[in-house]
Amino acid sequence: MNSPDTSATFTCPEFLNMERAIIDEFVDCTTECHTEVEACVRALNQHGGPEYIHRMFRSMHSLKGNCQMVGLTPFKDLMHRVEEIFAQLRANPDQYFQELGDFLLMATDQIVDLLYELLKNGHADETRRALLAGVCETLRQQTAGGLRPEAFREAIEMLGGRAAEKISNDRGERVSLQLQDDFTLMRYLAEKIDALTVFRKDRNIRSVDMARELNAALGQIVDPRQLEAAVLMHDMGMAFIPHSIFNKETNLSREEIRIVQEHVQIGAQLLMRLGGWDEAAAIVLDHHERYDGSGYPNHKKAEQIHVGGRMLTIIDTFCSITTERSDRSYKKSLLSAISEINANIHTQFDPNIVGAFNDVVRSMMMRSS
Repeated sequence: MNSPDTSATFTCPEFLNMERAIIDEFVDCTTECHTEVEACVRALNQHGGPEYIHRMFRSMHSLKGNCQMVGLTPFKDLMHRVEEIFAQLRANPDQYFQELGDFLLMATDQIVDLLYELLKNGHADETRRALLAGVCETLRQQTAGGLRPEAFREAIEMLGGRAAEKISNDRGERVSLQLQDDFTLMRYLAEKIDALTVFRKDRNIRSVDMARELNAALGQIVDPRQLEAAVLMHDMGMAFIPHSIFNKETNLSREEIRIVQEHVQIGAQLLMRLGGWDEAAAIVLDHHERYDGSGYPNHKKAEQIHVGGRMLTIIDTFCSITTERSDRSYKKSLLSAISEINANIHTQFDPNIVGAFNDVVRSMMMRSS
């Protein structure tokens, strides 16, 4: 198998060799900074206000400092060039115009994209990084005598013009309402749920893949389309949980537990409303039932629980352990998940399905190695 061409890439071994917990913390901080920049650009485009300019500057300066701390020199240099342009706006906040905000959002978007590419592949596109650096340098020279919208329009075009598309609603363009097919809508909603926290990144995609393999290992005992719909929608009700409960660090009260448990009913009812997804709704409703009858919402046990629900509860537990914590390595998390699942057969999980699940995970490990 040929090795990928890395002649036009860059890498940052100092960063990539750091402890996983430090890398995860850096990614978390980067996501917060990126979200803050986007929120500030939207606010500036809608109603302005110098406070948003100062907030955006703090976020960008924090991101640059974090890059320096973890040895991401190519990113630190990029952030410095962007920050130089932004310093002119900070000194003259009344000169803000939408093209400037579009460019700043695009620049930070591309920096974050390069970072995730580096984390995924161990190297990232040097051509793209150099283009962004060159555009920033040209902008710095062109705006030395003052900020001009046409200079930023040209810069956006050189970078592909995607920032303008990303916040097109702020330009007053009409939004066309088109009825999507059910799967397109469900995948879209699942992506929104995964975007609520960095620890859920691509979780629903992985869950769908795992459910598909587990179903195949069991001889397709559940309709594949109904199962995929259930996986995509099973946590949809979590979007309606108040943040004060969702982020609470102490024990939940009895009423708060009841509110959290309602998410299975919400997901099931949404599927029923779509029509044609009755089996998927039953799977969602049952995915927190336990094999010994101590689950919720109906305290079903063993064969009373929909077989898809028995499958989904195993997958959900596995993904919770392997994706929602940043203080341990992937292999340790995977083995911990398998150990916990196997330790709870007959109480929480169907032993027959656990056996097939073990084979699926073993195949995953073999492929990854």
